[in-house]
Amino acid sequence: DFSGLTGNRFGAGSGETPGEGGGETPGEDPVTPPAGGETVAKLTMSSLGYANAASVDGKTIKVDDNISMVFKKGGAGTAPAYYDSGSAIRMYQNGATLDVKAVSGKTITSIKLIFANSQYYLKADSGTLSAEADTRTWTGSANAVKFTSTGTDKNHRAYISAIEVTYK
Repeated sequence: DFSGLTGNRFGAGSGETPGEGGGETPGEDPVTPPAGGETVAKLTMSSLGYANAASVDGKTIKVDDNISMVFKKGGAGTAPAYYDSGSAIRMYQNGATLDVKAVSGKTITSIKLIFANSQYYLKADSGTLSAEADTRTWTGSANAVKFTSTGTDKNHRAYISAIEVTYK
């Protein structure tokens, strides 16, 4: 019989906080984390403070506390560097690399690369990389992903101006 239950049960004056003790205040949406408990770490290369033409070869760059990246010369003739033109890190043709790594046991599920100057020539060592365009997205499940420049001339490099890494 519920006819005698006329007082507040949850919220003001009840002694309980909404969401505790199995009830919620009607009309309030529960706070939910992003789908699957994922986090998105974003970094714009211009925010790094590098001078024009500064080499980034072998330097560890933190995207956030759980994601880092390292650009390397690899098979290219010139080391990767930051350029004001496009506010991007230039990966030279013929095999420059970018390693994106998760730490602390995290798993990368998506990497969005935003390119400058319509130069986006890369391949990934795992997962799926979307078609060549000014924004390309890698999808998969990995603790680390290596991107390698695939262009063979100065008009086919990779100029990375920003990165967004989704991980869990």
